[in-house]
Amino acid sequence: MASFDIDLVAGRSCGDCTVCCTAMAIDKPDIQKEAGVTCRHCRAGCSIYETRPPLCRDYHCGWRQLPILDDSWRPDRSGVFLEFEPVGEQTGMSLVLTGNPLKTVRQDWFIDFVAIGIKGDVPLLLGIPGPRGHQGASLLLNTPAMLQAARTSRARVKEQLEKELKLLQSYDFPPRRFVYSGHDVGATA
Repeated sequence: MASFDIDLVAGRSCGDCTVCCTAMAIDKPDIQKEAGVTCRHCRAGCSIYETRPPLCRDYHCGWRQLPILDDSWRPDRSGVFLEFEPVGEQTGMSLVLTGNPLKTVRQDWFIDFVAIGIKGDVPLLLGIPGPRGHQGASLLLNTPAMLQAARTSRARVKEQLEKELKLLQSYDFPPRRFVYSGHDVGATA
């Protein structure tokens, strides 16, 4: 979980969205949780919201920070969990597909976002969560093939996104190894 110094969109709140409480893996001294496992404090929202740890208090997904994303981009609605992360010397956007990945990469709004970002030289990563207990996978979308597709047509971008998704889905997801232990907040099954 990286924290970037980007202002929050005024008037935008998480509402009922709790995707970050499930999607992310956390491996910090004070909190550990596997990706894909819901935090045990998440029960129709955070049951310890007023006293939640600073790590949770200070975290905000990309949807909370980017005014160009409308309400349909809220992670629980879009199936896209957007985070900022370093890509070389730049700050990039990681688009983690938490819903139905194939359906998402075929949506015009997603295709257009990727095409505009690629043409604008914004570092974009496409990611999918790994199976429980494993790391996820991501790849950089800023490739010559994707740039050519973005300059050509929406159909070509869609075709290229489908190829990239297929590549991600064939990834041999390595087991996640935690550095820290003792404060697992994952819900018990």
